[in-house]
Amino acid sequence: MNVIDVAIVTALASGSAPVVDIDGTMWIQLGTFLLLMFILQPLLFKPWLETRQRRIEAIDGALESATALRERADAVQHQYDTQKAEAERVALELRSHERREAETTRQQALTEARAEAAHHLETAREQIAKQGAVARESLQRRVDELAQHVANKILRRAS
Repeated sequence: MNVIDVAIVTALASGSAPVVDIDGTMWIQLGTFLLLMFILQPLLFKPWLETRQRRIEAIDGALESATALRERADAVQHQYDTQKAEAERVALELRSHERREAETTRQQALTEARAEAAHHLETAREQIAKQGAVARESLQRRVDELAQHVANKILRRAS
């Protein structure tokens, strides 16, 4: 039998197995462990650690990029809000200016209309005065004729 079989049989026979049995197999296990470490280090551990580090850097870079983008978006939002407020202010001023111009134009048109109405009224009054004078003159001549006629009729009856 070999050494391992003897150790197993001895452990089973004694009733309690030792936790760590230091014997010749320990050096074989240590050698196997070191050999696997040297083989797996470049093949497994190093690529896995590099991939993990790249992933951490990518996540950190993405977080930094997201933070920078958030700051940029906030700055653009602030700039947009400022420009919007300025545009609203300009529009309000323009609307107010247009309203004042419309009021001025309306007042000028009203003044011109009143002046024209006053002119027409004055012209109409002058025409009425002229027509009244002509009618009075015409009636004055007729009054004299009618008075003469009435007087003649009264005098003929009286005689």
